[in-house]
Amino acid sequence: MPKRIIIKSGEITEEKEAPVIEPVKTEEKTEDAKSIEAAIEEVSIVKTPLLEEDREISEAEIDVETAFEALKKKIEEIKTREKVTQQKFRDQPDMSIAILKKILQKWDLLREEVRKGIAEVIDKCRRLKTMYEARFSRLEEELYFNQIELDTLRELEEQGEPISISKKEELERMVPELVKELAKTDEKYKEINAKIEQLKRMNDNIYEVTAYKDLAVKLYEEMATIVQERRGEEALPALRAQIDSIAQREGIPREYATIYVYKKLLKK
Repeated sequence: MPKRIIIKSGEITEEKEAPVIEPVKTEEKTEDAKSIEAAIEEVSIVKTPLLEEDREISEAEIDVETAFEALKKKIEEIKTREKVTQQKFRDQPDMSIAILKKILQKWDLLREEVRKGIAEVIDKCRRLKTMYEARFSRLEEELYFNQIELDTLRELEEQGEPISISKKEELERMVPELVKELAKTDEKYKEINAKIEQLKRMNDNIYEVTAYKDLAVKLYEEMATIVQERRGEEALPALRAQIDSIAQREGIPREYATIYVYKKLLKK
């Protein structure tokens, strides 16, 4: 700025130039100037709250187990009814096949109820299976992300860059826990899948699941001994054929046909 001339009391003087005081510039930190440690801190560790998910899965597991136990109880009840019915058919000479068949029809109705129960348990199992799938997917994503974060911190540390030690320690603790939780969830998924297949087989073979066979096996062994003593080994195929023939002709299970032949054999 040019100097000004001032006339004062006959004297000519020059105005002194006022010193220009420049403001002190403070160095501004740009994004590029941020420390690597601060930048790393901005990336969050992925850690999903599990309380609600755990509660829902736990309730679904209890629901499945309760329903499955109730189903097994119904199956055992039918087996008990079959056992008592077979004993009664063996011990009562006047109990006809016609009466027996009417009683067995009632047990067949109970078997249909069991099949409905099986379908309900399968639905519960499939719901739980879906929850395991969702949990596995989330844990897998969480695990890979945190593994990458941990490996990144280790790489930066090897390069001599500043890192967050607390974050590294937390990741070192968390990653193994996620691996265990992932394996645990995978195991539960396989277990529920196996249970679903078990229930399907039960439904397809409902009579075999609910039948009582011990008495028939015992009586057949007794008859086999008797006919072998009377006619030799060649009598066994004939005994089996006779049992099969009666079962088919009368429309009754093989266990009851065995009891029928046993009763006839004792009369001889």
